[in-house]
Amino acid sequence: MLRTMRLAACLSVVSFWVNAQSVDARLTFEVASVKPSEAPEGPIPGFGRAIGGPGSNSPGQFTSTGMSLRRLLFQIAYNFKDYQYAAPAWMDKERYDVVAKVPPGITRDQFRVMLQNLLIDRFKITSHHEQREVTMYDLVVVKGGPKMKPSTVDPKAALAGPGPGGSLHLERDADGFPAIPAGSGPMTLGTGANGQSVLVTNKYSMEQLVDQLSRNLNQPVIDRTELKGDWAFLLHYAAAGSAPNRNWTAASSDAPGVSPLDIDVAPTLFAALQSQLGLKLEQRKGPVDVLVIDHAEKTPIEN
Repeated sequence: MLRTMRLAACLSVVSFWVNAQSVDARLTFEVASVKPSEAPEGPIPGFGRAIGGPGSNSPGQFTSTGMSLRRLLFQIAYNFKDYQYAAPAWMDKERYDVVAKVPPGITRDQFRVMLQNLLIDRFKITSHHEQREVTMYDLVVVKGGPKMKPSTVDPKAALAGPGPGGSLHLERDADGFPAIPAGSGPMTLGTGANGQSVLVTNKYSMEQLVDQLSRNLNQPVIDRTELKGDWAFLLHYAAAGSAPNRNWTAASSDAPGVSPLDIDVAPTLFAALQSQLGLKLEQRKGPVDVLVIDHAEKTPIEN
């Protein structure tokens, strides 16, 4: 397994596949239904809807509707990024419904293993993994140092939501940094519209940032900054095709002397990282461990 990747999720996921026969037999659902979906297709093909499971308001039952096997398997069960797998095209198109009873006390990681086992069994999935040479990036600090501020958030403080009308008003401090309202707990807010993305946070680690960047770029990003701890920053960049994850839009503060956030003009992600955060992406080639699906049945085994 590649040390250079330093992707704990990837390492653990591949180990599940390599050692499928050694997975604890107890990590299976006692009751589970998997069947082709008849639900109407949503605006994003194969995206579907998933609710419940550990950490939700319904920890005892997981339900997904109208979801492609690719999304069920790689995004829900394994939390893979797109460059970490290769699968038949039909896995993007065929949609399924899954209902599973989750035993009490199951953790999120255990739940993922249970879902992995269920899908492998019902769809008779076989696979292998191989190394492929891909474009990747190292995230480094530019000359002059980072333009972010160390996080001073109180982990015990209450969360603060968007302002009146559903808009987030971004106060700026004396140095021009975005300031989430004083007394707020850890909070990361993001929105995307018309190819524009805004990410504002008062507590974000470099590990979280490289994970976000790798998903945006669909390529591996490795943290070479040596920056420890958590940081507060605002990142505004052009990201065509990005989908909003909150039902509000970013807006500047109405306070005197505060410049509005121009969401009509955004730099590329590469330029934004350098000008706004003092970080830089350096491109190189490197090997990545890729999971290749050799076979999967379109019709799952009957419940």
